[in-house]
Amino acid sequence: MALAKFEPIETIAIPTDVHREGFIVIHNKGDSMEKLIMDGSKVVVDTSSTVIVSGSIYALLIPWEGYILRECHAEPDRLVLRPHNKNYPLTTLSWDEFDPNIVLGKVFCSVINVFR
Repeated sequence: MALAKFEPIETIAIPTDVHREGFIVIHNKGDSMEKLIMDGSKVVVDTSSTVIVSGSIYALLIPWEGYILRECHAEPDRLVLRPHNKNYPLTTLSWDEFDPNIVLGKVFCSVINVFR
């Protein structure tokens, strides 16, 4: 059985009509969202989507933690910020202390280079 032959490429072309304003790529450092979002992965954030939808993952600027990624759950009296890694604690914010400006945007996807 012959193995498939591959041509090496230097770059990947991304069609310009697919790119939209309002998306940024950030480098994830840390394991608070592992095994869902791995340390070292690139995360695409939709900065035009800042209204919290319960159960979605958002990039947030928390004053005492800095920029973080968390799964957000809206409850009647508070917002629960849940890390995927069970070794990290939940963070809760009452709606009175929640500032919508802390939401950088909704996580669209993440990519990690497994061939490093």
